[in-house]
Amino acid sequence: MMRFRFISVLVLILSAAAGCGAITDPLGMTDPFAVPKPFQGIERNDSMLNQAILVAALVVEAPQGFSAERSVALRDQLVNVVRKHDLPALIDPTPMAWTLSSQLAIINNADEKVLSGEKTVLLWRLTDPRGVERTQFSISFDGNEASLTEGGILLLAEQTASALDAALARPRTQVGDNMVAAAERPLAWVGSVKGAPGDGNEALARALTGVLPLKGIRISPSKDKAQWRIDGEIKVVAMPSGQDNVTLTWRVFDAKGKEAGNIKQENALPHGRLSKTWGEIAGFAAEAAAEGIAQLLQQIGTSKPA
Repeated sequence: MMRFRFISVLVLILSAAAGCGAITDPLGMTDPFAVPKPFQGIERNDSMLNQAILVAALVVEAPQGFSAERSVALRDQLVNVVRKHDLPALIDPTPMAWTLSSQLAIINNADEKVLSGEKTVLLWRLTDPRGVERTQFSISFDGNEASLTEGGILLLAEQTASALDAALARPRTQVGDNMVAAAERPLAWVGSVKGAPGDGNEALARALTGVLPLKGIRISPSKDKAQWRIDGEIKVVAMPSGQDNVTLTWRVFDAKGKEAGNIKQENALPHGRLSKTWGEIAGFAAEAAAEGIAQLLQQIGTSKPA
């Protein structure tokens, strides 16, 4: 009786140790429950799984600056693409979720020899559930929203999702990470900002001055020493829908006063939202404008005006 019990225990130990393949016990019996092969599943994508763990849920907001139709179309496409990248993307606001939002800027170059037509820049910003910015990145394309076809919107969504993957892998990514030597960077002076209600003029000028160095543009201590001058103009028009249509135009002038190009932004906000303090709106608008200004100066191809 004791010998039988010993053999039975030995069979169980051997079965557990092997874990796969048919096992013959000491009595010459084949274990019918043995697994013929090890489990072969899909290879783990650890980097993306780590991101999915880090970002419990990602709420994608409709981009600011497009028409409502194209803004929603891009948001919905981006949600679908991001889900394919193993991130839980949502549309509706969700507690404890991260947020991906964007601001649009359109670049117009005054020199047709350098650039013909327009270029659109989308600055994306990723914030955690506490509202702290974790990273930002930009996507650009030639033309404006009118040139965006259905295929173009899908391509824009795929480019954004890929850039989001890279940004998550390297938090705090900024365009300024790849800045050239200080002596080679453009030297700009932020001039007048006019037309904004509330504290908009001061808030926008202050925000743009603070964010330009992150885009590789030095701030000149005076107008006379600057290679470039940047002026801003804001228009707010009340709409029948109960919203204010806000247009920001940033003009870039060379040292001789000739306009090199301009950056335009347009948003719809609840009526009266900007009548007192601009707050975070000024910062996000300035970030997108600075991104456009940096790309404009890069297209001109020199840090010194002709």
